Amino acid sequence: MRGLNIIKEIVLVLVIIGVVAGGIYAGLNYFGPGTVSEQTVKPKATSTVKKKKSIKLVAVGDSLTQGVGDGMNQGGYVGIIKSELTTKQAVKASTQNYGIAGETSTQIDQRVRTNKDLQQALKDADVITMSVGGNDLMAVLRQQMLNLNEADIKRAQTAYTAHLATLLQDVRQYNDQAPIFVFGIYNPFYLYFPKMTKMQAAVENWNTASAKVIKQQKNSYLIDICDQLSKGEKLTTQKKSKTASDSSNEKNQLIFTEDNFHPNHSGYQVMADDLYQVMMQQKNKWLIDRK
Repeated sequence: MRGLNIIKEIVLVLVIIGVVAGGIYAGLNYFGPGTVSEQTVKPKATSTVKKKKSIKLVAVGDSLTQGVGDGMNQGGYVGIIKSELTTKQAVKASTQNYGIAGETSTQIDQRVRTNKDLQQALKDADVITMSVGGNDLMAVLRQQMLNLNEADIKRAQTAYTAHLATLLQDVRQYNDQAPIFVFGIYNPFYLYFPKMTKMQAAVENWNTASAKVIKQQKNSYLIDICDQLSKGEKLTTQKKSKTASDSSNEKNQLIFTEDNFHPNHSGYQVMADDLYQVMMQQKNKWLIDRK
């Protein structure tokens, strides 16, 4: 009998606890700022990504930055990339071109170290582009065009990679945030002298060595234009299986015919398209407004 009374008491206590808990829950629902169920399922606010309204691009380098060979007089790849950014990204794009034909990596670096206008431009840049290296290699090739010495090319390559690393580090002293996009070099004689395989090998090895240096630098990227400009490939979205023939009559459709060395307007278009593609892969580094 006593056991039955104990059971009744326990049941009564549980009922009372249940009633009290129910009252508390109802009170929270009535007096709280929102129901319990509403508070638990309310979605979190999402932040929207905001693009910059304007982009400043500073280009430094040799004749490829200056735009030598652009028959349309649009400033080479620098003028074209400005138009692409304006139309494709709907931003106000401005460019400053510090390209000087014939300069080697050490001469470009000297300007970075001494030219106050260039230094200020680098400080203000959202994007930095660079063409460098072609004149360093050509200084060796001109001396040995018909009898290339691989040892001499290797020594020149080693010296160049050291100069390139210094150049990138010097640029970084004026801007440690903007991404740097560096164009590789190409072989303008690929179609005209197809049997000069040592020259093509020298260009490819040069680019491979440059890529290693660029990769080691903060927020720096190689723009590989070697295959397209060497072989005259106009398409940027499709890789061709085109190879050089034994005939030297085939013309490179991307090279300026008056010097058979620099890109023509179509060649600069290819450079700008490749640059734009790599830039968009890194758009969070330059296009997003983080203020």
